[in-house]
Amino acid sequence: MWILTTYKYVGSRIPRLEGHDKVTGRRTYAVDIKLPRMVHAKILRSPLAHAIIKHIDTTKAQAYPGVVAVVIGRDIPEIPSDTGTRYEAALAVDEVLFYGQPVAAVLAEEPYIAEEALDLIEVEYEQLPAIIDPVEAAREGAPLARNSLGDVDREEARSHHVDSGPAGGEEPTSGTNIIQRLMYQRGDIKAAFQKADLIIEHEWRASMTHQGYIEPQACVVDCSPMGEFTVWCSTQGPFAVREQVAKVLGVLEVNVTVEPVEMGGGFGGKTQGVGAVLAAILSRQVKRPVKYVMSRSDDLRAANPAPQAIIRLKTGATKEGKFVAVEGSVICDVGAFPGGPLMAICNSVAGFYDVEAYDIEGLEVMTNKVSVGALRAPGQPQGAFAIESQMDMMAKELGLDPLEFRINNAAKDETVPPSGRPWGSMFYKELLEKLAETDLWKSRSHLGPNQGIGVAGGGRMSGANRGNSIVVLNRDGTASVIVGQADITGINTSYAQIAAEELGLTIEQVQVFGGSTRSAPYAGTSAGSTSLRSSGRAVQQAAQDAKEQLMLMAANVLECNKEDLVAESGIISVIGSPDKTISIQALTMQTAGFGTVFPTIVGKGNIGAGRPVPTFTAVAVKVEVDPQTGEVAILDAVCVEDVGQAINPTLVEGQIQGGLSQALGIGLSEEMLWDEKGVLLNPSLLDYKMPTALDLPNLHAELMNFGAGLNELYGAKGVGEPPIIAGAAALANAVYNAVGARVHVIPVTAERILTVLGKV
Repeated sequence: MWILTTYKYVGSRIPRLEGHDKVTGRRTYAVDIKLPRMVHAKILRSPLAHAIIKHIDTTKAQAYPGVVAVVIGRDIPEIPSDTGTRYEAALAVDEVLFYGQPVAAVLAEEPYIAEEALDLIEVEYEQLPAIIDPVEAAREGAPLARNSLGDVDREEARSHHVDSGPAGGEEPTSGTNIIQRLMYQRGDIKAAFQKADLIIEHEWRASMTHQGYIEPQACVVDCSPMGEFTVWCSTQGPFAVREQVAKVLGVLEVNVTVEPVEMGGGFGGKTQGVGAVLAAILSRQVKRPVKYVMSRSDDLRAANPAPQAIIRLKTGATKEGKFVAVEGSVICDVGAFPGGPLMAICNSVAGFYDVEAYDIEGLEVMTNKVSVGALRAPGQPQGAFAIESQMDMMAKELGLDPLEFRINNAAKDETVPPSGRPWGSMFYKELLEKLAETDLWKSRSHLGPNQGIGVAGGGRMSGANRGNSIVVLNRDGTASVIVGQADITGINTSYAQIAAEELGLTIEQVQVFGGSTRSAPYAGTSAGSTSLRSSGRAVQQAAQDAKEQLMLMAANVLECNKEDLVAESGIISVIGSPDKTISIQALTMQTAGFGTVFPTIVGKGNIGAGRPVPTFTAVAVKVEVDPQTGEVAILDAVCVEDVGQAINPTLVEGQIQGGLSQALGIGLSEEMLWDEKGVLLNPSLLDYKMPTALDLPNLHAELMNFGAGLNELYGAKGVGEPPIIAGAAALANAVYNAVGARVHVIPVTAERILTVLGKV
């Protein structure tokens, strides 16, 4: 089953090409950009979750020394007051919809001056009811989270979700906070439950969480006198930002250039570039470059976290251990603007196992919270927590081993999840069987007091995006690879490995450039585990195109058939004639310079969306719980993932370890907390608790290669999303196994553990 194919560079542990410059501080981030005449923007944010803006007085702030301008929403005709799209709502116009929403912008010569001037702005609000609980928001007759809603743009959500198949449902209607209703049904749910000897019903809640990137949102925008915009932005989607700025400001996309800068983490939260549209508007207002950098508190209050989800499940199984039916309702809290991973949550609660019938209703509900975005496999950790907890409960009631129960009911290739598309070659059962062989799972019979091991699994479709690449062979025999994809995981190193493999060059002879949107070919957003299988395939295609041209040239010079040539380490030789060789440099010298005979070699790669590929994972977590304090110590964790051919195993392991660490944070401590008025109570890293290296053990990544039927890109698959799906559920199951009481909400905090133990 495992594929053992040997390549020269593909599959090698090449160090990240940009790693040295990152750790030595040589890389340029958006906050490092300094331009002549640049001003700094600071934002006045709403102290209320829902209110009408009656009046804003900026007179004192305007007169403050060093202030260049103060801008409010009514100064900007481009901002529609009823927009259903977050990036269009740069500043609130008439109504504030969440605590922390931008209300006014101060532009000053120095950031501290702008900060001081914020206190001089006087705003008169008429407070409105704030609806915070999404269950209450979904009730008929509930107060509305907003008074008006225009067109809904779901492009950001679509950039993360490959599983976007058909579903019955309703579009938003007036007079309700429910803006999307999806219905997924398969089989005869009533008959399936009649077969069940065991039926259990529970409600599960997953809290709203932040992506936890180390670099807050930041951008610099310069509007030229000719009305052309240059944007330096921390974003996973340079072309998406270009599109947004052009659309809102009413200019052609060719007049907007997004320049690549390094990004200090994104994890889905930077697909759109929060603040770029506002900075562009402000730059045009004052005709000077504008720098807008969020503080950590700003980012927690007003960026785009992952949604809260409330999931009610009813599941049925036979006494022989056959999982036959799942019925459920999903509420996805998207905050003040539409667009959330509702479909992905529904797909997760009914897609991982081969049940006879399912009936799932999904509701996308608006509340007066910050609007949501994506966090690595958006919606799936929430869905997995619900179904994987319920799987453990069914196994226990039936007296079955929880991992064996999953293995016997794992989804098959022909299983049709709610997305409506059969999984295809997905190998979930094999991954669960591999997890059963790990030392961690085998150690469950030797646990100490208050220790437990939990398991969970899940997967997703990935790899459907557009990608383009250009490969140019330079005069000195080196290759320049140009992509439009943002490098957020060291993926440029993988692109270099692919190009070196195809061209027969050394890795040192290849350099990858993420060009600006003015010069680089179009690429989709770096999201949804699609980058490698979109731009990576484009790089492979472009390198193959360049090599074809190179070999035709070499055949002409060496007077042989092209098919008899082989390239390796920068040398082209004739098979069977070791004395007939020529260096690639000797050939490319003849393609550049005055009077050269041959044209410059330029390879092109152009990849459409392509077919999605299922990628599954299985996780086991070992914990120890102090029954007196409720404190959880994570002792061990392993993630087994089907990655296909790992282009760079070190990078792939890093992706898995990073995703698993985020999953454990979601399961253990990460949670955004609001009071009854909609005020965020923990907008700092002192109170929003992310696990550090001191809180986590060594995280083990087991790479499996089930790429047999995948002929493209050496059988490589997307790897970034699946590791986060199952970790929180596995941790929650481990806590139950340690103390014998189940928490129905993640994170599984000490207080919640003590509550279910009856100690508080």
